[in-house]
Amino acid sequence: MYKLGIIGTENTHAMAFSKLINLPDPVTGERLYPDVKVVGVYGPDEDTAQAIINEAGAEFMAKSPDEFLGKVDAMLITSRKGSLHSGYAMPFVEKGMPLFIDKPFTSDVAEAEKLIEAAKLSGSKLCGGSGCRLAYDILMLQNSVRNLTASGDMVSASMNYAADPTSEYDGFYFYAPHLTEMALAAFGEDVRSVYASENNGSRLSIWDYDSFSVSLHYTKGTFASSAIIYSKTGNIIRNIDTSLIYRHEVDHFVHMLRTGEMPQSYDSLVLPVKMIAAVEESLKTGKVVKV
Repeated sequence: MYKLGIIGTENTHAMAFSKLINLPDPVTGERLYPDVKVVGVYGPDEDTAQAIINEAGAEFMAKSPDEFLGKVDAMLITSRKGSLHSGYAMPFVEKGMPLFIDKPFTSDVAEAEKLIEAAKLSGSKLCGGSGCRLAYDILMLQNSVRNLTASGDMVSASMNYAADPTSEYDGFYFYAPHLTEMALAAFGEDVRSVYASENNGSRLSIWDYDSFSVSLHYTKGTFASSAIIYSKTGNIIRNIDTSLIYRHEVDHFVHMLRTGEMPQSYDSLVLPVKMIAAVEESLKTGKVVKV
């Protein structure tokens, strides 16, 4: 049995993950992951931590993060503020434990790189970020982009998702990972440069690839998401359904626990943080930022 701990119960993701892992499937009556259980939680908000104990069957509330050491086999860091992730995760990374680190991986590039350096030294396996990149619609867009690029028919593309530059949870870093990671999954990680502008709280970012460009619309106050691929053979328009992403995220994490295989490379975990930092830099300087 893999015993898990969760830090950051103020995030609704913590409850969603705990219920998926601990509770029986409502259709089959069987647990989806019989060899895995969330046993301990740490708030620091005690009410939300207690709710997971009451509703999802966690066994104890830790008084501090270091209480998990020696009691669990792996950790999930789900705090809303990415600026807290490195501090919470590092003691477990240094012990070589597997971790899921929610979006944003961190809210600072240097902190993300330090976590990765520590993980490489200890052998800690990591996964996480935004589950939106795992949506089936993103995988279908990815396939279309690959085929159109290979045939020379890819012209350009556009995609949107919500983000709020003024969020109390580290501003733009809180929600920007969703669109950022969806775009990296659909269009590729080989972005050459980034340019960004802002109007009325929404941000537009142009990502240049070798043979095409993508416009990303970080749309404040809207949660519907869609993408358009412009090609010589006709446009592809797809609404993006993210309703199953919690299950996909837990599937990836549990697979990593069982096999030791990371679903993403260390570099892929850091890249979204770098891309968000590039958007911020472009907004600040008004210039194109090379990636």
